[in-house]
Amino acid sequence: MELLTPSVEISESFFEALEKGYVDKSRGTITTDKDITMIKNDFSAFVLTFDDLEASADLISLPNGDKVERLPSITRWIWDEGFAGSISLRWLKGTTDLPYYCLGHIGYEVVEWKRNKGLATFALKSMCETAQSMKMPFVEVVTDIENKKSQRVIEKSNGRLIETFTKPKHLAQTLSNRYRIYL
Repeated sequence: MELLTPSVEISESFFEALEKGYVDKSRGTITTDKDITMIKNDFSAFVLTFDDLEASADLISLPNGDKVERLPSITRWIWDEGFAGSISLRWLKGTTDLPYYCLGHIGYEVVEWKRNKGLATFALKSMCETAQSMKMPFVEVVTDIENKKSQRVIEKSNGRLIETFTKPKHLAQTLSNRYRIYL
């Protein structure tokens, strides 16, 4: 198991996952058949958004249709004999604060058929090392209150529960936990 920078050389496994129904929630998008075709047609442009250290890519569309500024980010594919999911780190330069539309510094998702193998824990710990190398004092990770598996992943990565809150309206107002992982 490892984290890899997305590339055309390993994209076939990613497309297979999308066609099996994988939805990359960590990137804040839902992938449709139309999106898969567009990604395949211009995979290089798609990959450019994965290491956007200057937040130079297009605006992000929220579920309610609002368009907001993209944050600087790094995204890696979780790899375990093929594509197993993705993990992203987002930040604002010079602060640990995040805008209202980004609830946590790190988001991750493991494909359904490769869960319960420790991949999410491995990926979260690895991305925390990346955040630490960037001199971030901590990262925050949010999970829905009923997502006990994700809570265990965060706790195994030394996450401390700092609050239970209701997500904003544009994120379906679900009850969630915010964890902080000190680096």
